[in-house]
Amino acid sequence: MVKVQAGEHNYYLDGYLKANLDNLKKNVRKDYDAFVLVVGREGYGKSTIAAQMAKYCDPTYNLDRCVFTAEQFLEAVQNAERYQAIQFDETMGYLSSRQNMSKFNKTLIKIMSEMRSKNLFVFLCIPSFFMMDWYVAFHRTTGLIYTYKRTAFASYDYPTKKKLYMTGKKFHAYSVSPNFRGAFVKYFPLDKVAYEKKKQEAIKQWGDNIRFDSKWKEQRDILLKSCVENKYYTTKQLSDLLGLSLRQIQTLCSHIEDK
Repeated sequence: MVKVQAGEHNYYLDGYLKANLDNLKKNVRKDYDAFVLVVGREGYGKSTIAAQMAKYCDPTYNLDRCVFTAEQFLEAVQNAERYQAIQFDETMGYLSSRQNMSKFNKTLIKIMSEMRSKNLFVFLCIPSFFMMDWYVAFHRTTGLIYTYKRTAFASYDYPTKKKLYMTGKKFHAYSVSPNFRGAFVKYFPLDKVAYEKKKQEAIKQWGDNIRFDSKWKEQRDILLKSCVENKYYTTKQLSDLLGLSLRQIQTLCSHIEDK
């Protein structure tokens, strides 16, 4: 462990991890960007080690650039200055569905194109490496930190990470040996109370959006059912009116008839 300074506080970083972050900082100053994935089970310290790395790479890192939704993430990238750090912290359940993960991967690719010219440090905390789109996991990310137990991590560099994705994708197994293993302390460089408040607000907003989306779909199905049963519109007219393809309209109508 090596003592480092984060603002007014000192904490310890694994020596090999610090050396890798020092190289990362040099590369970012040479007009690159850094995109590090931090994965592991809930409660194993993903947020903690990601925040420590963000603070080490960028002493100005604060709660404004610790985000919990794709919308906050995009906004943070757009507002960030060169060489600043951003941490995306996946809230419980936010990326749990395939639909949400697909949307997030698309947003992530857009974010990556925007951050290319800003030379940013981005630390992305998610439950599993294998949830990521192949382009993000395979090509665009710089490295991978896997918290396999509390306060312990394994580090994968760019080529080792690619090998892991190829061999472990089928069974979601971290079967490739990492470049090194290390430990990290429990120091959290952000105000914990403010962090939890922002996180809970994001979770609540996400839950409200899910309930609204579910209610909207229910209302849509009721209207479609009425249109089909009373023959107010043909499927072609519904397609033009709602901006959906004929196949989508036919699938919805079939679903309604089944119900």
